[in-house]
Amino acid sequence: MLQEVFSAAPTLHHPRMLTPLPSLTAELPELESKISFLPFVSYLKDKLPKVSETTSKFFTQLIDNLERRPALLSPMNNLSSLEEQSELLEMLCTALFPVVSEHEKNSFALSVPYQFQIFHHSEPFARLFLDQTKEHLLLPENLASDQLKNIECSMIYSHVLEKFYGIKLNDSPELVYPVSDANTGLKRYFKIKYDRRFIDVHLKGVLPPIHDCAVCLNTFRILDLEKQLQAMPLHLFEVEGFAVWVAEDVTTDESLETIKKILLRQKSCDMGIADELKEAIHALVGLNDIQIGLSPFLKVNNRYILDDTCSQNSLGGKQMLSNDPDSQAAFSMYVGFLSEHPEPITFSVLSEDLVRDIPLLKPVFDMGARSYIHYPMQNSDGLLGVLEIASPIPNLLTYEVMSRLEPAIPLLSVALLKSIDAFHQKIENLVKEKFTALQPSVDWKFAEVAWESLRNNDIGTPNVVFENVYPLYGAIDIRNSSMERSHAIQKDLKEHLVVIDEILNRLEEQVHLPLLEGLKFKIFTIQQTIQENMLTEDEVRINEFIENEVRPVLGHLQRMNPQLQKIVDDYFDMVQSPDSPLCRYRKEYEETLSIINETMLQFLDKEEDSVQKSYPHYFEKYRTDGVEYNIYIGQSIAPNYPFDLLYLKNIRLWQLRSMAEAARISHNLLPSLKLPLQTTQLILIQSQCISILFRRDERRFDVEGAYNIRYEIIKKRLDKVHIKDSTERLTQPGKIAIVYSNQKEVPEYQQYIEFLQNKNILQPGIEFLDLEELQGVNGLKAMRVAINLEK
Repeated sequence: MLQEVFSAAPTLHHPRMLTPLPSLTAELPELESKISFLPFVSYLKDKLPKVSETTSKFFTQLIDNLERRPALLSPMNNLSSLEEQSELLEMLCTALFPVVSEHEKNSFALSVPYQFQIFHHSEPFARLFLDQTKEHLLLPENLASDQLKNIECSMIYSHVLEKFYGIKLNDSPELVYPVSDANTGLKRYFKIKYDRRFIDVHLKGVLPPIHDCAVCLNTFRILDLEKQLQAMPLHLFEVEGFAVWVAEDVTTDESLETIKKILLRQKSCDMGIADELKEAIHALVGLNDIQIGLSPFLKVNNRYILDDTCSQNSLGGKQMLSNDPDSQAAFSMYVGFLSEHPEPITFSVLSEDLVRDIPLLKPVFDMGARSYIHYPMQNSDGLLGVLEIASPIPNLLTYEVMSRLEPAIPLLSVALLKSIDAFHQKIENLVKEKFTALQPSVDWKFAEVAWESLRNNDIGTPNVVFENVYPLYGAIDIRNSSMERSHAIQKDLKEHLVVIDEILNRLEEQVHLPLLEGLKFKIFTIQQTIQENMLTEDEVRINEFIENEVRPVLGHLQRMNPQLQKIVDDYFDMVQSPDSPLCRYRKEYEETLSIINETMLQFLDKEEDSVQKSYPHYFEKYRTDGVEYNIYIGQSIAPNYPFDLLYLKNIRLWQLRSMAEAARISHNLLPSLKLPLQTTQLILIQSQCISILFRRDERRFDVEGAYNIRYEIIKKRLDKVHIKDSTERLTQPGKIAIVYSNQKEVPEYQQYIEFLQNKNILQPGIEFLDLEELQGVNGLKAMRVAINLEK
């Protein structure tokens, strides 16, 4: 029976060492590696009790044959002991690849352990991976020497770390060969699977501590190969045995991966990308005499439109032109038909009779197609586009071919969707790429400029300027927010250090490790440093200490000592938990800040919607440690609405009243907040008109002109201004500070204040204050009035 199996297996050639060209492997590190069949024999002996009687006889005979040749069981420096062992290698390969597994499809080789050197191979392997002279082993095209080095070292270190440290690396770089098919000329992809089961690795020196190496013990990856080679040089090890290379056809996977990579570029109907997608589809289908079309269906105002750039990527729509009424009519009919019949279909034989019955097939028939696949793609919004494959050969394109396309259809649908989105973005970019997302009060101006830009072919686009507008500025700030954040971090880090100290105490009860005592001393030193105050550099130093010193030690003990695992697991669970008590104070601070800011933003949005109805104006708000906003109002912003100063007075009164209301709302939040953070309210008066210019590089409005810039400087420097000749801050919780530089601005605001005092919104009395000189600004004054927070 065994003799029949052996005789059925095709004859293989004599063993011969084949390597890549020396220039390709010159930079690879040296490793003592020898061929031996002892690991293979040991493997077979382990298998004997678990296999059938027939297989057991086969394995036993193979073991006997190998053991009768002791030279094969010893490490070999060359192939002299194998020169006359072709039949034995044939028998060995039959054990690895049974004859029933279609030998002609078995693409494999036997190699020196962890070396790019093969000494035995199958004929299919030779056709794919040997050069034309059959003298050299090929490597993948464009494979850089550092990539080859990374692949080889990763395989070696994976074996070493698993055997000696019990660590299994997550990295597994592999050789992937693009190979041109001899029949079709198309690229196919083969991945080399490396079987190391018949390799033993032996230690020749002393293993370095794992924490001295470049292995990340959290991700189980080698972070720095050169550092790893220095810390754990390969001369510490020797390997013996042989590896089995098996080539696996991964054309489908690689074609899909190619499509994914193309999608990451997020281009629109770019011809280069369309061609790349078609090439990937071509490889996926695996046929030579075909043409591929891939085109999106674009919409404007929910109506399908014919776009010349996209139609060029179609087979049936190549002749359609957007400025041709007949083409537009044909395209509308085509889309209408597909909307009613969106199912994919294969026309294995495209004939004149079929074209007469289905006139939509005439364009592809006229271009010479005699078999055709038509695959529409859609989502919940309707048709996304269509994939077409055509061939001049009848019966070439079948349902079996269409089935090969199925794995790629979701990705191609994404490609079409991205193309559609990019088209819509292209439309919007006529405004947004030069300007910004706009408010209705000013978008009319940008639309005019965009139209002028289109009309002039984007030459000499004018600036967007609004002249003679009145500015209003307000700031709702959270008092002492930076200090509160620092305190919160300080308390969290104190808690964290206490927890770590307790963990180290528990670990010391289980294991004697002086390093733990050293860590405890560092913790004590840090605790003393931040007992009263904590600087920014202290925060950085503590986080680095925890990350770079504490966590690696705990991680090592967690893996290497089962008795300590639960103690360390509990700590890591605590640190990683979303509700970890170790960041409680920080979360309380951030939640409090977020609640106040969100409440203020919602309040301003609601108020803005209301006041916008009185007269159109531009309103922009932005979040800092609180909320700041700018308002610009004037005739140039709303040319269709006659402007009067009463609208300015109205919005100034609204601003003062809304500031009081914002203070009252934030005050009422205090009982529900985890931290008692209070807000301050600031208004800056500017009676003179200014001009604002839209700055395209910053996507925002800014003042125009030297005098107007002074207004911006004042805004930026008012944040923490003090009352003149004192250390008291102007802004105080429960009060509105109104800053001005011209005494003529005071009477108007006095009237507003008295009105709101009469309505019991503001408390009686006004403070008139001189402010300290600011850099580049002097002579500022302020009014300050208390708010009735209990109203």
